[in-house]
Amino acid sequence: MTDRASFMAAVASTPRGHDPGLPDRTSAPDAPTELRAGESPLDRFQAEAEAVETIVDRVDAAGAAQAVADALGAAGARTVALAADLGDLLEPVRDACRAAGLQVDDYADVAPERARAGALDATVTGCRAAVAATGSIVTTGSVGRAAALIAPTHVCVVRSEQVVDGLHALVAGDVLANAGSMFALQAGPSRSADIEKTLILGVHGPGRVHVLLVV
Repeated sequence: MTDRASFMAAVASTPRGHDPGLPDRTSAPDAPTELRAGESPLDRFQAEAEAVETIVDRVDAAGAAQAVADALGAAGARTVALAADLGDLLEPVRDACRAAGLQVDDYADVAPERARAGALDATVTGCRAAVAATGSIVTTGSVGRAAALIAPTHVCVVRSEQVVDGLHALVAGDVLANAGSMFALQAGPSRSADIEKTLILGVHGPGRVHVLLVV
């Protein structure tokens, strides 16, 4: 794998306007951001996510929609927006939420209206991928840049086939192909300790993150 010094030297020696090329990524380094040999990706993802105060529940596909409604109920949410990247779960989730008495809208309809977006209790999204070694979910701007960030509670549906081993697999594969101009790795609730080094959740984003891992 190309080391930093070699790559920076290549960049420095490349004439302006020419592409120096990417470093060699044919092998992953032995690093905390990668899966250990023989380790279960799903178990590692859950352990890492829970370590940063993400709530993780494993559900089957048939029970996923009701699990979303239950997660929203546990969070005390009343006004909810659903992102289009829920795919084939979008309508079942909508039905389950309405049956639970929640006010449900599509995030695409809410996002342009600042007052409505600011009044949301929760958003429910899918994801582009999840990284086992870091407990992160990968979100993109394809469903709206703030879909996973704007409300106090974020419920994210992660399908088991979306879990990649580590950051190397995320970048080296085709997961991010056509992801657009923005993608983010999010691990747990938003947190800040800027003021008197007191840790506060939910300052710059959701204070509660609940991942439903569909297996």
